[in-house]
Amino acid sequence: MLCKYVLTVDSISYDIPKSCIQNWDEIKFSRKRSGLEGITRTFTSKFQFVNEAYNLLLDEYLNKYMASNASIAVYTITNSHTYEELFSCRLDFGTLTYDGNTISINSIDDSVANIIKANKGTQYEYSVNEMKEEASLYYDRLSYVGNVTHYCGGRTLANGSILVDAVSGSDHYMTIPMYIGNSEIVSGSGIEVKDVGASGNLESCLIYTTKNTSIKISIKGGYSWGSSSLSADMQLKTKSGTLLKEWRGGWEGEFISVDWEGEIALSANDGLVLLAAYNSKFALYYFSSLEIHMEFPSVGLPIYIDVIQPITVLNRLLKSMNGGNDGIHGTIAYGVDERLDSCVILAAESIRGIPQAKLYTSYTKFKDWMEAVFGFVPVINGNTVSFIHRSDLFKDDNVRDFGGDFSDFEYKVKESRIYSRVRVGYDKQDYESINGRDEFRFTTEYTTGVDITDNVLELISPYRADAYGIEFLSQKRGSDTTDNESDNDVFFVGADTTFPNEGGVIYKDYQIIRNGWGISGVLYSESMFNTMYWQGEMLKANAGYIGMFTDRLRYSSSDGNSEVAVNGVGMKDDFIVSERIVTCGDVSFKTYDENVPQMDDRTIKILKDGLVYEGYIKEVSSVIERNEGVKYELFVRSISKA
Repeated sequence: MLCKYVLTVDSISYDIPKSCIQNWDEIKFSRKRSGLEGITRTFTSKFQFVNEAYNLLLDEYLNKYMASNASIAVYTITNSHTYEELFSCRLDFGTLTYDGNTISINSIDDSVANIIKANKGTQYEYSVNEMKEEASLYYDRLSYVGNVTHYCGGRTLANGSILVDAVSGSDHYMTIPMYIGNSEIVSGSGIEVKDVGASGNLESCLIYTTKNTSIKISIKGGYSWGSSSLSADMQLKTKSGTLLKEWRGGWEGEFISVDWEGEIALSANDGLVLLAAYNSKFALYYFSSLEIHMEFPSVGLPIYIDVIQPITVLNRLLKSMNGGNDGIHGTIAYGVDERLDSCVILAAESIRGIPQAKLYTSYTKFKDWMEAVFGFVPVINGNTVSFIHRSDLFKDDNVRDFGGDFSDFEYKVKESRIYSRVRVGYDKQDYESINGRDEFRFTTEYTTGVDITDNVLELISPYRADAYGIEFLSQKRGSDTTDNESDNDVFFVGADTTFPNEGGVIYKDYQIIRNGWGISGVLYSESMFNTMYWQGEMLKANAGYIGMFTDRLRYSSSDGNSEVAVNGVGMKDDFIVSERIVTCGDVSFKTYDENVPQMDDRTIKILKDGLVYEGYIKEVSSVIERNEGVKYELFVRSISKA
């Protein structure tokens, strides 16, 4: 391959012969993939300069020290006998060594791929106010089970029994004192619970509701009585006076069991009252124990949450990794997956309503999220980073056929791409609520039926989609001075802003999408959201990749609710794979076409011993000044008979 070299020192360019580059015959250029993603370039990292180039670089260093500035560009001749740049790079004077004859100095790859590689794991902090959309998310809350447990508040005697000394006027009843042991109720849900003291009226409610509510109630315990009273009963009534349940005392000293479970429909502005009822001025109730547990639907008041578009996050990350400078542009292929088209990102601090909320993320987290949830991978083209679906990167409509014109053929199975298990979903979260048992967007594990390796494919999103996580953070609004272990987390939600009305299309705040994703196996299916981001859809988005090593996944275990089914497909159902992007095999060969091709999206085909091998570039490389040919390594898509 005919090349020329241009050394630029302090903004002055010099055409230098290859005799000025001592290791000219080692300069290598390649294009390769990191996994099943887009192709990036690499080239020789160290140059050894002699003669005129030696003097130019040494003078630059001696005059400017660490402010020295130089670069090397390599050009190759084209079929039209003009030169075009193959690659160029800056030289790193921090690696300079010289011995009087040779200067050795490393190159600095200023490519977008290298900038990302160097900074991809760095976590950045961004102000939500600087990135948020004009419209906010109207979060109309998630229904879940509220609960409260009351215990008898009488005086504990030496024998362990609890004495309630009932004294009243002519009505001969008194509320039994009860105190709250624990409760879980959303503020603004319209339900109030409280401790109850001894009272001679029906206003001292254990629970009170401002809306029609169904309450599951369990009462456990028992009592005996003693006094001049002829009876000592216990009654459960509504605040409005309706008798719901009564326990009647027979004779003095008799033990009366009060174990009972039921479901009560309360009207708006009503409540439950527990009474001691007797026919004299006083009675002594001796409870062995008394515990009341109630469960009820609990829904908080709607709130508004700031949201950010994924493309906004991507471009801020690219700018940060580029030293805060513009010049690298990010794109996302919308119109491919409706789940991505309708996706918005939420910072945990925004959900909590913390002023001056921050978003914390890295490029690696963003990339892993896009791949695990949507099957999207990055492709770098010049200064543009595009996220596209993996299946669109590997197509068969553009073919380069080498026939049998090659040498050094080798086929091998890559054990690293064979997996015995697949873990898909999200990291498990520990909630402080029993409602967390209903959450299903944690990690689910499947077996592949392949037992020749113990490799595990991890399709785990670092961004969270758990609806209960969003709900519980919403309940912490107002606690902006209290740190929470979830405050640095990033969430995402399926939401839409476009709604029709009589005058045409109007734009409102983002509304959560629930239609189109029928779900069963959860407590309140009508209010559940983010169903489209469940593990089944994550597997579907990555089916072509999974098909590389298996045609069926079998359910093994789940960190969350495994009884869920979405649109009739259960979490525990086998996942059948009918797609395959590539196989677990690689093929390598060498051609004597000196040009390293720009064939990112081509299918490459070769013929060997009556078999046709088709695949995609894994790596293609060439030593540019030695006529040793171009070496190819392919991901094999298929092998067929000619």
